[in-house]
This record gives sequence, structure tokens and C-alpha cells, in this order.
Amino acid sequence: MKQFIIVLLMIFCVTSIANALNFTNFARKAANVADNVPIHRADELAETLTHSKASREALENAAKRVVKSADPSILKNAVKSELHAIDPSLVRFADDLPKPSQEYLIVLGNGAKSCEKNMPDILQRAKFLERGGAETVTAIGMYGDDTAKTAMRLDAAIHSGKLVSPKGIRTVSLVDYGKLFTKYGDAANNFWSKYVTPHWEKWLIGGALAWYLIDPEGFMDTVGNLTEEGLKRLTQCAGDIAAKAISGISKGVEQAVEKVGVASVEAVKRTAGNFFTSWTAFVGYVVVAFFIACCLPFTRFYILKPIKFLLKKPR
Repeated sequence: MKQFIIVLLMIFCVTSIANALNFTNFARKAANVADNVPIHRADELAETLTHSKASREALENAAKRVVKSADPSILKNAVKSELHAIDPSLVRFADDLPKPSQEYLIVLGNGAKSCEKNMPDILQRAKFLERGGAETVTAIGMYGDDTAKTAMRLDAAIHSGKLVSPKGIRTVSLVDYGKLFTKYGDAANNFWSKYVTPHWEKWLIGGALAWYLIDPEGFMDTVGNLTEEGLKRLTQCAGDIAAKAISGISKGVEQAVEKVGVASVEAVKRTAGNFFTSWTAFVGYVVVAFFIACCLPFTRFYILKPIKFLLKKPR
């Protein structure tokens, strides 16, 4: 009976902390929206982010960027500061939060503030938070204002009907964007920056972007490079020309720079090689240099000085 009571007390304490530190309420306050705006999965996501290595690393790195330190004490102080800004009575619970939850709170708050910054209209912001859920807010917290603007661009494409899905693939929502970044972390961010952003309109053709958002692993590898299978899918959706343009956006530039550099080095080598290995070229350069020197009075004086006596009339 005693043990049963202890267990009940422990459950009560944990539940009290969880209720007191409700991440949904925290996100609402940080984003400065009404208390009844639903931000889906804000409380559950704290645990979900620890399930994969990529999401754990992305969360940890993002928290370090926000607090500008990897020191646990600095992280905890930042958490206390965030909680104090929302409700001073919550600060006492900061010490009971595990490190991943502390990191999540910092990143979630950063994302909510970025939403407020980039969406001044409170009604627009509230609808965006409802459609994107905690995943999208956290993704914005991980990668900053550029990600917020990209998410807004995607949200507009979805609601304007520009983002279509290929046949047999479900309709995409803004939550899928958030899930992409919170699950795959830096790989997703690298892929989006490298392939999607420079060719936004091409990705909308034939539902290529919708397919990627639903099945990212079918397009990219673990570091965010386009795979052969991804190129096939792009070709299938957007056509051969668009697929080649998308796949060559980064490596094409690198190869061009590399080719120019190699060509320049080879040209210098050929010039130097011809100069030093061809005796006819060497003699030719010496003769040309001699005649140029003779045309100038100053150099002509010193060149002709050794044979000056030969140029005098005999007595």
C-alpha cells in the first residue's frame, strides 16, 4: 500500500510539472497569439525529437546557436529566462526538465518568435501556427528566419493550388514541411537550400515537391544530396530538362570553377615548359630582348660600352 501511494505521488508530481510547463501554452505566449489557437503536437514533439540521431543532433545544435553556448548551465539559465518571460511561477520547474526538453523549449520559443517577426498580422500568424503545428514552429526555430519565409511561401502555394500531388500520392500539408526538418535535420536543410530554393518553380511542376515532402528518403541521402532515384523521380514529374537543371545547380558551378582553374594551371605549365625546353624559343626571346634594349638610350649605352672602341674612326 505504501509503495502504491508513492507511485501515485510520483505520477501526480510528473503530471503537475507537465501541465505547468505545457509546451503548447508556451508556444502561444512566445508567438503572441490567442490562448485558444491550437498548435498541434507541441507537447508530444519533445519526446519524438529524441527518436532519431538526425533530429537529436539538429535540436542540440539549434539550441547551441540560440543560446550561443554548449554549456549546460547557460542552457538552463536561458530556459529560466524564457519561462520567467512567460510566467515567473514556472521558473522553479526548469531544474526538473531533462536536457532534451530544455533544448526543445529554447528552439520552440525561438521558432515562435520568428513567426511573430515574419508575420506581423496576428490572424495570419494564428492560422499559420494552426496549419503548421509544433513541427513547423520547431523547424523555424532550428534554422531561423529564412526557414520561416520558406514555410510561408509553401503555405501560400498549398492554399493557392500551385502545389499539386502526383497521382496516387496524398495531399501535402504544411505539417509535412515541419516534419521534414524535425526528422531529417541538417540533411533536409542542405537539400532544400541546395536543390529546392534555386529552382522553386521547377519543383512545382508535376507534383515533384509534394512527392519529396511525403517521401524525402526517395530523393536524398543522409547528408542531403540528390540521389539517382531522386533524379528519376524528378524526371518523371518535372521532365528531363528541369530535372537536369535541378541536379546540376551545385555541382555544375563547382565543376566549371574547377575546369577553369585546371585550364589556367595547364596553360601556365605549357608556357613555362615551352620557354625552358625549346632552345629556339629561348634564343628568339633573347634576340627580341636585345633589340628592345638597344632602342632605349640608357640601356644602349651600357650594352655598347664594351665594344665602343670598335665604333671609333682609326687615327
